[in-house]
Amino acid sequence: MKKLYFPSECSGNGKTLVYNHGTMSKKQTFRKKFEDILLDHPVQRAILTNGWAFLVIAFSAFLFAFGFRAFLAPANLDQLFNSGHMRLVTGGVSGISQVIIAFVEWVFGDPITKNNLYDIIYSILYFGINVPIFILAWRGIGKRFAIFTLINVGLASAFTALLRYADPDFFFKISEFVDNNGGLVTRALLGGICTGVSSAIAFKVDASAGGMDVVAYYIALKKSRLVGRYSVYINVVTVTLYTLITISDVGWGTEKAAQVFVATLFSVLYLFVSMFMIDTINLRNKKVKIEAVSEMSDLGKILVGALPHGATMLYGEGAYTSNKKYIFTMVVSSYEAKQTVRVIQEADPNAFVDVFELQSVAGRFFLPPIR
Repeated sequence: MKKLYFPSECSGNGKTLVYNHGTMSKKQTFRKKFEDILLDHPVQRAILTNGWAFLVIAFSAFLFAFGFRAFLAPANLDQLFNSGHMRLVTGGVSGISQVIIAFVEWVFGDPITKNNLYDIIYSILYFGINVPIFILAWRGIGKRFAIFTLINVGLASAFTALLRYADPDFFFKISEFVDNNGGLVTRALLGGICTGVSSAIAFKVDASAGGMDVVAYYIALKKSRLVGRYSVYINVVTVTLYTLITISDVGWGTEKAAQVFVATLFSVLYLFVSMFMIDTINLRNKKVKIEAVSEMSDLGKILVGALPHGATMLYGEGAYTSNKKYIFTMVVSSYEAKQTVRVIQEADPNAFVDVFELQSVAGRFFLPPIR
């Protein structure tokens, strides 16, 4: 038996609330013991938390670099493109930079390409667009978020450069296998998985892969929605603009225009795969409603004391037994669902619990702030 002590406004008649935790609570899990120790050692907790975040970000950066090198920009990309194969347009800050350059080339007659300024202009645009995005991350989301995002971008650039000088035969073999087993479809699927998982695990530690992920994350926080859809919205607009400008440049009705259009469809497939992976792994803004039917009137106070959310209590009656029932409703984040159900079952093993996924929630709902 474990005693729970509540503030005076929650204590009812002043008696101590008592409930049976069951066998799971009699013996604390290793994770719970570890968390309790860290609460008493804030310095060690900060070191371990930030150290773990750095490791996750490093893996996120490597996964993005590997996906980019193996599927989005393979070792033989120029050879494939020159032989008639198409390339994917990935969107993001890179895609926006390409859109600006393509627009300038279309309007003024290829001044950038003719003067061999493409790489220089692209680098300037890429840096210039990322500056306001970093400011948005710093001021609109959180300083720690911005710093870890900057680290992620730097590591991704470093890993991409290092993989360029890695064993070329390995990446050539991957490219040949992909070309012989689906081509652009396989590139879109595998590239989308790598990019989506890379972004999602970065979001899990309150960071991002940089670029338009920051803008999508900012909008998702304001709207309290899943971030993947906003990332797709932004990138689809970018890819569409790039496609329209490129087709207008090469001429409508030409074979090259048809190739660009088909490549766009595969690029959209890549974006949707990436969105699916992000929204499957990153569940920060996903909500669930938990409904518990119990004969224990104090269950609501236990829930409010254990979780940073409010609860609603309704009165009911059992259809068969005619016993008085209490129906408790609570909306929590999806990652809190297991904890909520566990608290209910430990307080009242006979409670009947339902869990419903929600599309959206309007009103005041607590989410831990992004640092």
